[in-house]
Amino acid sequence: MAGIGRIAGVGRAAVANWRRRHPDFPASTGGTATHPEFDRPAAVAWLLAHDKITAPSSIPSATLVLRAYSTGKELRCRLDEPWLQLATDATADDQLSGWTSDHDADALAALTADGEGAAIRRLTAPGTQPLTVLGGARLIDRSRRGAGALRVTVSWPGALRGHLAPGQAGGPARHGVPHTTPGPECRCARQTCGGLLPTRPTAPSMGPQRNR
Repeated sequence: MAGIGRIAGVGRAAVANWRRRHPDFPASTGGTATHPEFDRPAAVAWLLAHDKITAPSSIPSATLVLRAYSTGKELRCRLDEPWLQLATDATADDQLSGWTSDHDADALAALTADGEGAAIRRLTAPGTQPLTVLGGARLIDRSRRGAGALRVTVSWPGALRGHLAPGQAGGPARHGVPHTTPGPECRCARQTCGGLLPTRPTAPSMGPQRNR
């Protein structure tokens, strides 16, 4: 339901409300009663039919800005028809795929081949706030559709992902990663990536604070 919410630009609670109110809401295809899973095309078709989203007038694209650790070199590239899959577990990887040119695919491969991969300074993609990633970004797949366009997939550790602060043109939002599950007394603001914005410099639930 959180994934459907990202498509529609709403929170999980709104999707849960639609599910209760509309008998034609797509049935779950797996998961559990608490965390059901849905068929993405069926969910998108339902959102379109109920005017929760509109069909894009042009091919959507994602803009990816990376920086290499060793050289400081930056690369800006565009991925058409992007597919962004964000990990729900900090131990898993996020993945972004899309169509690009041979030149950008080669540049991506070279930039992310360094020891620790590359950092993502900014990722702007449909359905999510602008993202930043501390490091570990790598090109993990490239495949061609016949003799036509090239589709690439970039992966990075989900635990290193953060959201850019609202209104920022660049630079990450400063927040921390909890080293334990925050208790009910914790009043830190939750980031959608799993990090916390502390209400005071040393909140007890906080692990190391980082610039994300």
